[in-house]
Amino acid sequence: MAKDIVLPTSLPGEINAATRTLHTTLNRQITTRLPLALPPHASDPALYTTGLLHYTPVFLTFESLWTDLCLASSNDVVSPHLSYLLVNPYSSPTLFSSPPSGPLLTFLSTLRPHGLARSTRLKHDLSTLLGVSATEVDVLLTQYPGPLVRDFCLHIRRSVAAKPHVLVAYAWCFYMAVFSGGRWIRGELVKAGEEFWVHRVRDGQGTDTQGKEGKGQEEQSEEEMTQRKKSDWGLNFWYFAGEFDGEDIKVEFKRRLAAAESLFTPSERVDIIEEAKTIFKFSASLVEGLDEQLGTDMEKVKRLDTMSRLRAKAEEKQKRETATENRKQQDNLFQKAGDAVMWFRRPEVTGMLVAVGCLVCVLLLRLDPVSVFEGI
Repeated sequence: MAKDIVLPTSLPGEINAATRTLHTTLNRQITTRLPLALPPHASDPALYTTGLLHYTPVFLTFESLWTDLCLASSNDVVSPHLSYLLVNPYSSPTLFSSPPSGPLLTFLSTLRPHGLARSTRLKHDLSTLLGVSATEVDVLLTQYPGPLVRDFCLHIRRSVAAKPHVLVAYAWCFYMAVFSGGRWIRGELVKAGEEFWVHRVRDGQGTDTQGKEGKGQEEQSEEEMTQRKKSDWGLNFWYFAGEFDGEDIKVEFKRRLAAAESLFTPSERVDIIEEAKTIFKFSASLVEGLDEQLGTDMEKVKRLDTMSRLRAKAEEKQKRETATENRKQQDNLFQKAGDAVMWFRRPEVTGMLVAVGCLVCVLLLRLDPVSVFEGI
C-alpha cells in the first residue's frame, strides 16, 4: 500500500515530524516483540492477550473522556462520567477544568467518523481471548493491570481535563497506528492460523468447550473466514466494518481533521504536538514494563531485531534493484525507438525511401486509373 501523503505544514505533518524518532523506536519495540507472542515462540495467545490487556485501558480512557466531553455539552445528566464507569467506578469524577470553545467542541464532536472508535471491539476481543463474559471483562477493567498503565491513564485524564483539544493527538497517534502499522500487525497475527487462536472458551454455563465449530476452512468463503478471524479469533480490534475495511473511514477522518486546520491557535497546536510526544513515550514505557513483567528474553529480542533489520535492508535492496532494472528496460525501449528514428533519418535510407515512393507512383500512373480507383 502506498504511503499516505501528509503535508509537512499541516498539523498531522507537524506531529509526524516531531515524533519521528520516538515513532521509530516504538515501532522497533513492537516489531521485535510481536513474534515472541506468536508461533513458533508461543503456543497460545496468552502473551498477546496480556499486551492487549495493558493497552485496552488507554483506549477506553481517552475514548470515554471524548464521549464525556460531548455529553457534558448537552443538557443530559451523566453521573458518574462514562470514563470512570469503564475504568474505575470508585473514583470521584473530575469535571473538565477548561471546557473547549463552542467551535472546538463542535469539531471534537464530529471528528471521529462512525466505526472509528475501538473500545467496544477491544472489550469483545478480551472476552474472546480470556474466555469470559462481557460483564467479567468490565469487572476486570475496573482495576489497572499495572502502575505504568495507571500512570498513563491518569495523565490522560489530567491532560484532557485541562486541554481538551489534545484529544486530537490521541486520535491521530492511535487511530492512524491501527490504519498503518496495524495492517502489518494484523497480517502477522492472522499468519498464526486458526489452531493458534481458537482455543478453549467457556460457554454460558461455565463448561469448557472448544471454540465454535464451523465449516472446513476450504469450504468457507473469504468473507466467512474474515468474520471468523474477527469474532472467533479475538481480532476485532484490527478490523473495520464495511466493504472497504476502514479505508473510507480513514479518508473521512483525515478530511475532517484537515478542514479544521485554522481552528487551533498556535499554542493549541503546540499542546497537541507535545502531547503526541508524550503518547509515544508512555507507549514505549508500557512495552518496557511488559518486558520486565513477563521476563522477555532480551537476547532473543536482539536477534529478532537484527534479523528484522537485515530483512528490511534486503527488501530495500531488492526494491532498488527492481527499480534500476525497470529503468534500464525503459531506457532500452527509448534507445531502440531513437535508433529507429535515426535510421530513417540517414541520407541513404531517406533517399532509398523517396526513390521507392516515386517508383510506386509511376507504376500507379501507368495502370488504368479506373481500375485503380474504382474501389474508392
